[in-house]
Amino acid sequence: MKATEIAAWWGATIATLVLAWDIYKWKRSGPIVNVSASPNMETFGGVPNSLNNKTFVVVEVTNTGSKKTTLTHLVGFYYKSLFHKLRKKQEKSFIVANPALSGPLPHVLESGERWLGAIEQNKELEEMSRNGYLFVGVYHSFGRKPILKRVIIIKEDAT
Repeated sequence: MKATEIAAWWGATIATLVLAWDIYKWKRSGPIVNVSASPNMETFGGVPNSLNNKTFVVVEVTNTGSKKTTLTHLVGFYYKSLFHKLRKKQEKSFIVANPALSGPLPHVLESGERWLGAIEQNKELEEMSRNGYLFVGVYHSFGRKPILKRVIIIKEDAT
């Protein structure tokens, strides 16, 4: 193999790596929205009396991307089985009109910022969690599909 062939292969390899890196950077640019959900959360001090003695599913949303996005809806989906989830055939879907413990939606979520919202945990939500697959999450302005997290509500023992 001649020196010119080696140089040509070397240049082609480097160009391919640079192209792959640019595609990776392009895919990772913009907002990166992460959702977590914590059931069985209770309020403690400093909250309005209307929220005392209630249990919530707290939804935390963080933006670890490079651009801001707008959270538009806090939502929930219930699927009877994993098969229904894979086929995207929900039994029930709902929008939380006024999330507890947070400001109203829409909310601009800056890069590096987090937002907390809460859904009152009632018997219907607990039944959906135990008898199927319950997911909660958010819609945001940069995405077409919601960012969801599964919620498993385990009944707490009264001690």
